[in-house]
This record gives sequence, structure tokens and C-alpha cells, in this order.
Amino acid sequence: MAVVETTKIYIEAVGRRKTAIARVRATESSRASFSVNEKDLQAYFPTNTLRLTASDSLNKAKIAAKFKITVKVVGGGVSAQAEAIRHGLARILIIYDA
Repeated sequence: MAVVETTKIYIEAVGRRKTAIARVRATESSRASFSVNEKDLQAYFPTNTLRLTASDSLNKAKIAAKFKITVKVVGGGVSAQAEAIRHGLARILIIYDA
């Protein structure tokens, strides 16, 4: 069961992959940013492949510049964490598009 919360301030969803759990929040903003566990995306994920995996949903929807993304992720390895973030972002985009 998905945990999803929608308010006027932000959209929140939970993404999971194996034992990794990511709570993803998207706030509409004129200035895009992406932080994971209070670190910048580039600082948190060491490789470009992991960064692309985490932001894959936003890049495919071509709306990455519209949101400030904040993520709290726990458990699993870095690959599973990146995929859990992608899952949470996909759920957010479904809510946003509806």
C-alpha cells in the first residue's frame, strides 16, 4: 500500500526497493534542487549512473526544473536507494499529473 499525502505545499510519496525505503517530497519551485539525506544529489551518490537512476522519473517527464526535491532514504545499498527514490518520484508524478 502506498503512503501518499497531497497538500497545497508539497506532494509526498514513499518508494521502496528491496530493503531501501525513500520518503520523497516535491515542492513546486522556480529554482530546481535535489537533496538526499540533507546532501546534494551529486554528493550523496558517487557515480553518474546512480544519479541518473535516482532522477530518471523527473528526466523522462521533462519537468525537473519545476520542483525542489527532498528525500530521506534508509536501508539497503546505494543502488537500491537510488531505485527507491526513482519509485517515489514516479508516484509523485502520477499524483501531480492527475
